[in-house]
Amino acid sequence: MGKGVFFTSASILLAVILTTTLRRHHHHHHPPSPNYTATASKLLRSKGFNFIANFLHISPELFSPTPQITIFAIPDSAISNLSVPPYMIKHLLAYHILPKKLTMQELLSKPLKICLPTLFQHHTVSITKTDYKKQVLEINNVLISHPDLFLGQFVAMHGVSASFASFDRRQERINLGFCEAGGFVTIKHEWDKMIRVLGSSGFMAFAIGLKSVTDGIVKDFPDVDSVTVFTPPSVALNAMSSPSLDRFMRFHIVIKRYRFRELVLGGSLSTLVAGKHLDVTESLKSSDQVAIAAPDLFVSKRLVVHGIARSLSIDEPSSMSG
Repeated sequence: MGKGVFFTSASILLAVILTTTLRRHHHHHHPPSPNYTATASKLLRSKGFNFIANFLHISPELFSPTPQITIFAIPDSAISNLSVPPYMIKHLLAYHILPKKLTMQELLSKPLKICLPTLFQHHTVSITKTDYKKQVLEINNVLISHPDLFLGQFVAMHGVSASFASFDRRQERINLGFCEAGGFVTIKHEWDKMIRVLGSSGFMAFAIGLKSVTDGIVKDFPDVDSVTVFTPPSVALNAMSSPSLDRFMRFHIVIKRYRFRELVLGGSLSTLVAGKHLDVTESLKSSDQVAIAAPDLFVSKRLVVHGIARSLSIDEPSSMSG
């Protein structure tokens, strides 16, 4: 039997095994459009992901609307090199599927070291490197080589350069990556103190706004363990609807802690609004830039607050000068 025929047959057999496992996680499937499966399979095969293409051909229900999923396609060469026994392949592939659709832009907006749940029991993968400007992202130190390889209404697929896990032949087990979870809960005490300080330092309106969106931020960003807040001198809270206020406040918060001496070096900062960033420059170059008027207004172990001259506009390109 030729190598190509053997690989294809083995792929289909293992796909059936995995499909049985995944069906335990999915209920009330709705048949997808055949075009989805055909298009995705063609794209995968053209990029060297024949194994995953065969898997999708056998399992079209993965394109069903409940639940949404993200598939990280392992290249054929990586699967061959792992030499994982057939009965363990189902675990390996389940470890490369998330129970939520995430595009490359949505993944890039996630904080570093965030733990993302997979379909393999209670195991998670971790975002270990991000570079929004270069559109580079690594999960478990593995590069996403083909971002947005296929995007359906309920499914996102990304090609990766290798497997997120390795296989220990001596102990016959899959070695999974370790996810270092942080968590908003670790900064909750500092967050409450920050709000009190702002309230007593002439930023009462902004402090009230922060207080009103805290619960939502805790829910949506459980793994964020450090942030930088940019507070304007005045905020017209009464003129904003609840969704607008929430979006406004989140746009003034960036992931990670940045002291003023770090900001003057310039760079692009990820805000808590998906896909929205703030560009920081060394000097004032145009009228649309917002000056940092009160640097290091509040500093704690995991939080930094900088006072800015005016509010940032979420609907226009926003940048600040040090």
